[in-house]
Amino acid sequence: MSVPADDSKSVQFSPAGSVCKTLNFYHTNPDDNDNTPWTKEPQAMTVEPEQTPVSLQHAFLVRKVKCDSGGLEFSSIVVQSVHLKRVLARVMDGYPGISMSHEGVEFSKPFVPFIHRWKIFAEARGKESEAEAKAHVDSLYEVLSTELNDVITRKNDLVLYNVITFNMLWTIFEPGHIILSIVNGCERAFRLEGGEYTSDSKEFKIYAIYIDYNGHVFGYRKYNLSIPAFEGTTSIMLLPVIPFEYHNDKHALRKNLILRGQRWYQHKGCHYKLYNGLGLVTYMGREVGHNISSRVMIDTETYLAFHSEKFSMELEDISESLADEQSLIATPILRGYSPDDRKWMEFFVNGMSDIIWNPRPFTSLVLPDGIEEDLKDLVLAFTSSQSAKSEFFDNVPQREGRSVTMLLHGPPGVGKTLTAECVAEVMKVPLYVLSARALGTTAVQVEESLQFALHRVDKWGAVLLIDDADIFIQERNPSYLQNNELSYVLLTLLEYYEGVLFLASNGVETIDPAFETRVDVHIHYPELDDESRRHIWKCLLGETEKELFSKYELRDLAGRELNGRQIKKLVKSARTLARYQGTKLSYEHILTVMKLVHPAYGWTDC
Repeated sequence: MSVPADDSKSVQFSPAGSVCKTLNFYHTNPDDNDNTPWTKEPQAMTVEPEQTPVSLQHAFLVRKVKCDSGGLEFSSIVVQSVHLKRVLARVMDGYPGISMSHEGVEFSKPFVPFIHRWKIFAEARGKESEAEAKAHVDSLYEVLSTELNDVITRKNDLVLYNVITFNMLWTIFEPGHIILSIVNGCERAFRLEGGEYTSDSKEFKIYAIYIDYNGHVFGYRKYNLSIPAFEGTTSIMLLPVIPFEYHNDKHALRKNLILRGQRWYQHKGCHYKLYNGLGLVTYMGREVGHNISSRVMIDTETYLAFHSEKFSMELEDISESLADEQSLIATPILRGYSPDDRKWMEFFVNGMSDIIWNPRPFTSLVLPDGIEEDLKDLVLAFTSSQSAKSEFFDNVPQREGRSVTMLLHGPPGVGKTLTAECVAEVMKVPLYVLSARALGTTAVQVEESLQFALHRVDKWGAVLLIDDADIFIQERNPSYLQNNELSYVLLTLLEYYEGVLFLASNGVETIDPAFETRVDVHIHYPELDDESRRHIWKCLLGETEKELFSKYELRDLAGRELNGRQIKKLVKSARTLARYQGTKLSYEHILTVMKLVHPAYGWTDC
């Protein structure tokens, strides 16, 4: 049997990608291995390899496949020309997933990168001056313009009037570009990674990234958005997600978002701030918003540790400092703790401001005669020692506790918690309130809860108040072994605690000697009398609102047997009622609230 000669060895071929002619290839029927090779002849029965010296000569290859109607349709192009790859490298610069460094670079229908960069491609074509390169670019431009003309014309007609149709959304969302959306009522910027229609065409799914912080590093985090299907055309500005470039005031918005991102970056670590805005908590798998107007502690690391079972944050790590483009897509969310609500929450950076500390916090406190000045002096002495980095404790052995412990003893609502608040205010630190009842019922649970709480208190430099501490400090009884174990746990952990500790007790008759020796100040609070209650009413009403009450009305309110906590709740509820009615707070509002809530508190004479 004779073997045909290999003609390719005697034929001189042009350099790869240099022939400025279109070479078409067509899909064949699947072979035995279910592969569908390409051939140069539409009706060819035999398959010719696509990568041959002949095909490699051409600037680019055009691939076509059979469509449902039986005809042929454009499938993809393979760019081989060095001139084309040089020009397209500039045109597609920064476009995700495209590299012009390969031998043959394939672009598939619907040629999304060319739709997004068509204007840049046309400009590059016009600027090309080298003859051979110009011919290659013109040839590709002509082939693609014939294929893409309808889509490009339709897109240009729509965006000229700032409108779009659902099936044309993909043409205005370019990967790598900035997009905008409203999330939890807050304007957010993201960087687009890609988009696609769902299989049922009911929505256009958008995949994006933004900058977040996990308490240790800053990095990129994924976020998904979507645009539901709609009929006809709609304004681009009315879409739930819009490309940044189509925003009506993009320059001012860009500046504001960058400034917000830079401010957000400055809140890394722990910060004690005043917050006015929406606080987000997760409840039964849903995000629930609460209006917050109080001081909060920003601490992302501890927030994530507390939510570790249901919240993971995997970040693509970036450098410590953020460039403007990264600040632009930074989240506005700060994570931390609201002491007033005793909840871990997410906050918005725009609602944060510096705390204005009360220079005279003790004026609102009702203390037994002679105690106020002594307590203030002790606090100031301790504050000075803290700033001197434990100079106060130089003579204390290392293994003994370096804390100042104050036991506040008396009935509910007489000022125990307020005393701790005043001390924290003087020291300009947070007050962390821990309810003994919430620590657990076993020694193991109590130890775990206390360790976590003490770590937070130490990290924040906070004053610690353990409320309802009776179960810990009462004298041990051999008949109640479980209570004895709880007391031992607290005593052991406090051996190494450094800071200010308040223990609030409602009615322990006999204190455990082990605790008695660790208490530096023991303050007893008697029941409130009329004068004490009058002082509380005036403090809670403030300078403006107390002028709305007559002397008789204040005297009447002071004569009602309420404690400080009940008075505070009454004033808060009455203010809410007055605000709803559009009037100023009055004596009648207070009486109305009393009548409505008296069954819960036993108030009958209103």
